[in-house]
Amino acid sequence: MGCAWFGPRTSSELTKKQSHERRALTWRATGIVSLRDEDLTSIPKAAYEQGPLIKALDASNNKLEALDESISFLNKLQRLTLTNNRISLLNDRLVQLSKLRVLVLNDNSILELPSTIGRLTNLEHLNLENNQLRAIPESIGYMTRLQTLEVGKNMLTSLPETLGGGHSLEHIDAKQNQLEKLPVYIAKLEKLKVLMVDSNMIEELPNNIFQGCTMLHTLLIHKNPIENKAIQSLPGFKEYNERRVQKYDKQIYGGAMNDDLSFDEGYDRETQ
Repeated sequence: MGCAWFGPRTSSELTKKQSHERRALTWRATGIVSLRDEDLTSIPKAAYEQGPLIKALDASNNKLEALDESISFLNKLQRLTLTNNRISLLNDRLVQLSKLRVLVLNDNSILELPSTIGRLTNLEHLNLENNQLRAIPESIGYMTRLQTLEVGKNMLTSLPETLGGGHSLEHIDAKQNQLEKLPVYIAKLEKLKVLMVDSNMIEELPNNIFQGCTMLHTLLIHKNPIENKAIQSLPGFKEYNERRVQKYDKQIYGGAMNDDLSFDEGYDRETQ
């Protein structure tokens, strides 16, 4: 009976393994692991072996289907980018990366998030765009430092009311989902500046959204059944509209507008 072989199966895999082992010296020195566009099906052992020395890991544009438990070895990781892979489920060990500030998981096939994802309390930017999510865990409300949340192009029917606990949120992108309404407590987001909910099924907004979100200057709500007059009649709309106009005036007169750059009115003029 022949002996089992658990090493690299092909010369190509062996070459990759040797390359990763050589590059480990650079990873260790810089704290940055770059594995983009390498046709990988898993993150190499050599990366995990660097443990707390690694601050950023980018394995975008590969064929990863999952994160293994070794991800928890990178316990000082601050930025994890896994754009455009084949990930469907996230290992619960992910929430042990307590130093994580940026988590980029767009363009995968993620079906659900760990219910404890809110333990990532240092997270500032979370990108989950273009996955297959049907829900966002309520624990997201514990992410009090989260500034940017991108969950567009999923299958969400609602956002949790606990989102109102994310008092650092400035930018929410939830376009192209199946949202029927927005959480009432979104009005608690006093720092929110941009809210993008184009292409959903929203028929009404929380009554006090403009009164509560006192820094909001961009509301994109195209291709929803809500009527313009319903938006314009909400308390605080006048003040919101003044901020919106001021925002785009700065872009125009400040020279930020390109000749081919267009902008909209901040609410859907075409919906009647």
